[in-house]
Amino acid sequence: MILPFSTQLNGKPTYFIEKIWEGLLRHNFKDDTQYIACLDNYEKQFGKLWDFLPEENERMTNPKIHTIREDATDRWKPGTKIDFFINCRQKDMFRFAPVLPVVSVQSIQIDYYSNREILMNDLPPIRAVIIDDIKWLTDDEIFKLAQNDGFDAVEDFFAYFNEGFKGKIIHWTDLKY
Repeated sequence: MILPFSTQLNGKPTYFIEKIWEGLLRHNFKDDTQYIACLDNYEKQFGKLWDFLPEENERMTNPKIHTIREDATDRWKPGTKIDFFINCRQKDMFRFAPVLPVVSVQSIQIDYYSNREILMNDLPPIRAVIIDDIKWLTDDEIFKLAQNDGFDAVEDFFAYFNEGFKGKIIHWTDLKY
């Protein structure tokens, strides 16, 4: 099933292609010939290399190893094949990684709460991230979730998920929260 990814978010590059590949290569995806083939195909199609190519000793610090999506019709399940694409349903649509199975899915809920003190003092609302309807993530776990989803900072994560949200974490590695 097609899983589309953005190359820009709020006018800034996402580096999702590179972050996903970094995650694949770190999590026992041993076939670097597919990495090279995807990189070559990208250069042929777009006339340039990916936005971020690490030097020999410079690696991305936060690879993207899952994605968070709405799934109202319950389409994403373990075993479903993931087709990683950018520029979906456009003339320059591009598969940037091999087809992989969904390893697992977890439900995720993001809630924003306000109380009287917050409202009276014009403070930001309290944010909660709940996994599988039972696990409330700590601040450290939210930081890790944001990084693993490809965000550079927790504030970037909450700027994107800036209102209540229910969906799924789609995992292509063994990680679970």
